[in-house]
Amino acid sequence: MGFLPDVLRRTSAVKHVVFELRRQLALALRTVRDGTSGLRRRMVERRNAESGRADNFPSQVTIEQPILPTEFVAAKIHNIELARRQIQNLPIPPNAIFSFWHLVGRPTPTNGFQRGRSLLGGKLRADYGGGLCQLSGIIYHASLVAGLRIRERHPHSCDIYDDSTRYTPLGADATVAYGFKDLRVENSLNAPICYRVVLSEDRIACSVCATRPIAPCLIEFASISPPASAGVVETRRQRPGETRFEVLSVSRYQKHNRS
Repeated sequence: MGFLPDVLRRTSAVKHVVFELRRQLALALRTVRDGTSGLRRRMVERRNAESGRADNFPSQVTIEQPILPTEFVAAKIHNIELARRQIQNLPIPPNAIFSFWHLVGRPTPTNGFQRGRSLLGGKLRADYGGGLCQLSGIIYHASLVAGLRIRERHPHSCDIYDDSTRYTPLGADATVAYGFKDLRVENSLNAPICYRVVLSEDRIACSVCATRPIAPCLIEFASISPPASAGVVETRRQRPGETRFEVLSVSRYQKHNRS
């Protein structure tokens, strides 16, 4: 009677070990690439920030989103709050790079994170740090409007929302998976900036703050010939004073199978 459950448990354990080995390899490769390219030296560090140094930076660009009620909404808010503390009002000098995972750290129970809803392998599952993608996504969207340079961003593999549940435009997301997928933004402005996140039970807002005014860019998330089973979105940015749109990325999504 216990043979099949034992086999399933062992198979699951082997898959977990293989996945962790893949993660460690990916982390090692990132470390080498960041070191040899010089990116590592440009990444903002929490320990080097002076407390309160950017608290008074005026808000220049703000994006707001609702937090939708789900089975895991309490864990989502908890996880976002933990991550928010690591990036809040952290000064980012010109040419410095904001790396989400470098600042937030690995989302484990030891680090205080809870199981929340995550999209893993095209399926919705409970995983530690679930919900953090809304934080990384709103930071990405605010960075686009502020005219910052996006060094790394990944779309989700599937579109799990419809018109009644979508809280942000398709294409404005930025999924993060520790070791594999990061959000990295370069401060390409001529003044220091910081991110300021305000969180409540049903809303989240992210501001790009700076000592100098930031003229917001016009952002378009344009659907381009989406087939019935997928969505293709072109992200375009028009800077103030310019007439043309710059194509920043093309995101492709499979439709999520809810059955």
